Amino acid sequence: MRHTVVPYSDLVGSIREGSVINVQFVENSRVIYYNTKPSAEQDVEVPQTKLGQIALLKALEPRWKYYTRNVGDDKYQLIKMLKDQGITYGSDPELLSDSMKTFAFAMLQLAPYWFMLGVQGFQLYHQLNLGRMTKRKPSKKQSVTFDDVEGVDSAKAELLEIVLCINEDSKYMKLGAKLPRGVLLAGPPGTGKTLLAHAVAGEAGVSFFSISASELVEIFVGTGAARVRDIFREARKHSPSIIFIDEIDAVGGQRGRTLNCERDQTLNKLLTEMDGFEKDASVVVIAATNRPETLDSALMRPGRFSRKVLVGEPDEEGRRRIFSLYLRNVPMEEDKEAISHLVASRTLGLVGADLGNIAHESVLLAARRDGDFVTSDDVLQAVERATKKAYDDEDKDANDTKSPYPFGPMAQAPVEYGGGAMGFGFH
Repeated sequence: MRHTVVPYSDLVGSIREGSVINVQFVENSRVIYYNTKPSAEQDVEVPQTKLGQIALLKALEPRWKYYTRNVGDDKYQLIKMLKDQGITYGSDPELLSDSMKTFAFAMLQLAPYWFMLGVQGFQLYHQLNLGRMTKRKPSKKQSVTFDDVEGVDSAKAELLEIVLCINEDSKYMKLGAKLPRGVLLAGPPGTGKTLLAHAVAGEAGVSFFSISASELVEIFVGTGAARVRDIFREARKHSPSIIFIDEIDAVGGQRGRTLNCERDQTLNKLLTEMDGFEKDASVVVIAATNRPETLDSALMRPGRFSRKVLVGEPDEEGRRRIFSLYLRNVPMEEDKEAISHLVASRTLGLVGADLGNIAHESVLLAARRDGDFVTSDDVLQAVERATKKAYDDEDKDANDTKSPYPFGPMAQAPVEYGGGAMGFGFH
């Protein structure tokens, strides 16, 4: 409960009437508190049942019932009136002493400087915090295995050796085979390099860390190197493990060719971390890129990315097997194998991602006509859309002198990449 605010004249009138019991002043202030005698209504006897309620209300009442402020009368004259009436009075110390007022005034003057200092501290903390990567939990349950990968038999065979070395297969261990530090997956976009990295972790049953190289490059010097250090530290804690770096050319390009010293420092840290593996730490770095010719030579030397796996565009048989995987969970009444052969013969130059998009587009077409099943007409219509888009993109790239080939220089020799692609079941 709060005090009852009254005019100053009420206090003077109550003092003259003799109804004031006690008065309390506040040092160096015009504030005055006082109490008056109970009114006649309050002296009336009350029933026994209400005594408890009245006692509770009195306990909640403030110490001083009335509150007012002196408007100009001499304080000593008011005290003389209190003495003449025999009224008890006293004084409370002021809320803030002179020293506290001086301190508060000084702090108020320094407030702009404190504000600027706080802003600078926040910026420094933010910059330091950028170097810390969001803690990544390793994934040990990879649902993708080599059974979900088709059209890249040569790549699967090379990566199977990595899996056997991680699992310490006796055939390799007795000859003293060592686990490669790094594996580079190179090939045009959409051939399934990321999926293949997941399949390696799924076959080996080890912890899997995934990161994009663009996450390692920041505008603040040193933050990228700190992020590289953090992810390698976590990988060593969960050894054996696999670190997958997607689009590594974003950070692994030739040093000294640009003014981006932060990228160079990040690459230097990556090089030292790959050389600094403990001998008993089974950590493999798998990286993917569409432009292996742009990578720094130090990154490609033996001992770092010593294994290079080329993943290129699939041939007709590879496209058939990939599309069969995508149709695995698609409801169809027609022969899926016959449709896969038909699609493979009409999708020359398309990769696994394009075939997955065809399967998804055919499902959408069937849903638009409220069909219960996907038909061959839906699939062929999706193929027509995909091939038309591919041809339009090829014509556009052919007219672009900066990029004469639709998938970069590697598109000139798809046979060198193993002639395959990959896919997984359509969901």
